[in-house]
Amino acid sequence: MGFLSLAEGSTVTPKQLVLVVVATVGVLALVLISIDWAPAALQDPARTLGVLNAQGVIRWGENPDRAPFSVVELSMFVAVGLAFVLAGVAAWQTRPNRNPGLLLVVAGLLWLAAGVRRSSDPVLFTAGVALTLMYQPPLLQLALSFPSGVLRSRAERAAVVFFFAAWAAIAVASWAFFDPRLHIAAGESTSRNLFLLWDSPQLTSAIGDAARIVQVGIGVAIVAVLVSRWRSGSPAYRAAFLPLWLAVIIKTASTVWVSLAVVQLTGSLSNEALLWQYPATAIVPLAVLLGLWRYRFARGALSELMVEIGMAPVSDRLIRALRRSVRDPTLSLWRWSPALSGFVDDDGVPRAVPEDGSGRAAMVLERNGTPVGALVFDEALRDQPQLMAAVRSATSLALDNQNMEQQLRDQLVEVRRSRERIVTAGDARRRELERDLHDGAQQRLVAVSMDLARARRAASPAEMKELVDQASDELALALAELRELARGVYPPSLRERGLGGSLRALAERSALPIELDIHLPQRPPPQVELAAYFICAEAVTNAAKHARASNLQIGVQGTDAGLRLHVTDDGIGGATPGSDGGLVGLADRAAALGGSLTVTSPDGRGTTVAATLPFSADPTEDMP
Repeated sequence: MGFLSLAEGSTVTPKQLVLVVVATVGVLALVLISIDWAPAALQDPARTLGVLNAQGVIRWGENPDRAPFSVVELSMFVAVGLAFVLAGVAAWQTRPNRNPGLLLVVAGLLWLAAGVRRSSDPVLFTAGVALTLMYQPPLLQLALSFPSGVLRSRAERAAVVFFFAAWAAIAVASWAFFDPRLHIAAGESTSRNLFLLWDSPQLTSAIGDAARIVQVGIGVAIVAVLVSRWRSGSPAYRAAFLPLWLAVIIKTASTVWVSLAVVQLTGSLSNEALLWQYPATAIVPLAVLLGLWRYRFARGALSELMVEIGMAPVSDRLIRALRRSVRDPTLSLWRWSPALSGFVDDDGVPRAVPEDGSGRAAMVLERNGTPVGALVFDEALRDQPQLMAAVRSATSLALDNQNMEQQLRDQLVEVRRSRERIVTAGDARRRELERDLHDGAQQRLVAVSMDLARARRAASPAEMKELVDQASDELALALAELRELARGVYPPSLRERGLGGSLRALAERSALPIELDIHLPQRPPPQVELAAYFICAEAVTNAAKHARASNLQIGVQGTDAGLRLHVTDDGIGGATPGSDGGLVGLADRAAALGGSLTVTSPDGRGTTVAATLPFSADPTEDMP
């Protein structure tokens, strides 16, 4: 809040721009039309456009070498006013908070409106006298609140209100007892002052002295406040406000110079002293534009930085580049620690988000509503929200790249581990088959061979028959064992009956009742069938051995893209797949097919093994 404020918005609307143009053109047209170009009026000190009160008009009138009003001075005057308005529109268009732009536009319109002081009409002349200093209160608010345009304390708001009231009082009081037609020594004045109560040189002099003290005091106070803020401010704060601060200090010094010249402390009140008021005043809107250009340059540097980042991760180089872009050497990036549910710095030390008023501010970076980091920076940068939004974008891009790179690393590590587990499991399975063949079918076949050899040497037909029968029994057992071993490699029922028939056979053999819900519009590829069967068989075995379940449900849903299956039991839950368990191997098998396997097993609420298996081959291809 303050002398002027406006709700926050993004840019100037066409309607607002038209209003600014119409107001500027209207005020400027009124000034140009009302100027009295008569020779006496051009020499009249009372109509000067300089920052002069009644006592200053007297001093200006005492200068015999004073230059008459000219087109050059008028051009300088108009240029300053238009500089304010144009800078205000630019600031209004660029800043998300419109207050700085509004303050500049109002200051420019008030500056231009004071030009009616050159009129011979008493009403316009008196209005011009009253408006001569009124452009300064908006500039004070701008200096104290730049770049947000919002005053931060009650003291600052009171100072702006006092400044406005003091300048209005000076404008009226200094002319209430001064008739320029009676007190211009070096030329006749035709200016009629409607503020005049009665002519009193003593009161005019006393009011002039008081006005000078107020002007100089306010000027010194402004400079002191700015210097104090500069000394206590951070590098980012100084970088943002330096152009405007220097401009305000120069403008204040120029005003104080003219005020001191009135009482002959700096020599005569010359033409140069008044003409220097124009460039000294024009510096203010130019400084605002310089600040905006610096802001745009910083955003441009950040845009180049985002292109440079490409797919690079967060690094010290990025942080250094961000610090240079925003001119904040203290900017840092904290990372979110899920284990601590808080932020940690580069050294892993837990950090708390800075509180308001601590001089530091934080911008939390999120992904899908979850914190991933926090940018911690100088609190002064809060007044540049669009710049910090660009910083957020650059940092978020780098964090996303880093997270994607880390995910790729994790996936590569998991792929390597999965391959190692598959190779290890294959080797173990081959050793198991070798052992089973050696200890089972091979031994029986050796026994068959020995029985047949003994039968060849049998002494009697009865002994031969007995040995042949014994060999036949051993051979039958060997064949049964071979079939059982083959069932573990590729169940025969899969080849003969497909996945649905194999699962029904599995349900018939199971010691637990199994409810089947199978929908297969087409036959899956063999590798998908095999993986689905083994997942269901392993889940059924685990439920029977460990889950204390009383019944099971197996669901299989086929689509054009793949299979979705689940095996659910009503057991005790709490299953935790180990690093070398059967389900881990099946998860690897599912991953090898491009699918996934999950185990959901809350305590006391059963276990669900769910898998998604995409078709990696034509589902109509021939089965092996």
